[in-house]
Amino acid sequence: MSLSTAIVAKKDKGNEMVIRLRDYGLPVVEEYQNGIKLGEGMYTHEALVKAILRSFDTNGFSTPLLPRGSFSYNESSGGWKSTCYMEIPPHRRTVYYHEAVIEDVPFPRLVVGFELMKRDGIFDITRVVIGALEDQCLLHEDSEVYFYPYTNVKDDYSVCWGTTQLPSLHRVSQLGTIPELFFNSPNSDCYYSSANISQLPYRELVESLKGKDFPDDYLKKTGRKLSDWIEETSPDF
Repeated sequence: MSLSTAIVAKKDKGNEMVIRLRDYGLPVVEEYQNGIKLGEGMYTHEALVKAILRSFDTNGFSTPLLPRGSFSYNESSGGWKSTCYMEIPPHRRTVYYHEAVIEDVPFPRLVVGFELMKRDGIFDITRVVIGALEDQCLLHEDSEVYFYPYTNVKDDYSVCWGTTQLPSLHRVSQLGTIPELFFNSPNSDCYYSSANISQLPYRELVESLKGKDFPDDYLKKTGRKLSDWIEETSPDF
């Protein structure tokens, strides 16, 4: 019968625990102090493994409650900075363009990312980015990301909020309300000129699409897969 020995714990003042494993029979755990054996006991393999695993510092991490449609959440060590990415399905809504109110305007499938800073338990939104996805594509790391096809989003995908003041949040789950602030903001012609490939002015485009689905053929490619887009728009932790 073979026997193997492993020292699994060694503390100050010469304390150590020794496990002796045998081909047949239960493991024997021996306790020593300064080389003097204090005692021993036999344990099941399951009990021994659980005790060892509990002794490790695994640095487990649990996400906060996230808004509906979230698919990616990352947090810095200490939790002072985080990002959350969520998907918004295709839909139609009223848009505001200068003084005009245009109803039943279609929006493509969107992906929205938030950068958050946490101070004294309060979350401040420091950046919001938006991209578009094809309607029928399966969401995965290699999904192709397109530019947001309307106004108020820069070439680097970040939202221009104008004079809109974003609220501070008490919970990450409250991010679900922020896209409504964006959609209900007035649209100008800022950052629209190369937002899509329709070659139509914004007002003419949305008037022509009223009551329809947004055509994926109008989406302009970013050349980024979803995993690359998230990495590019995320801060360094």
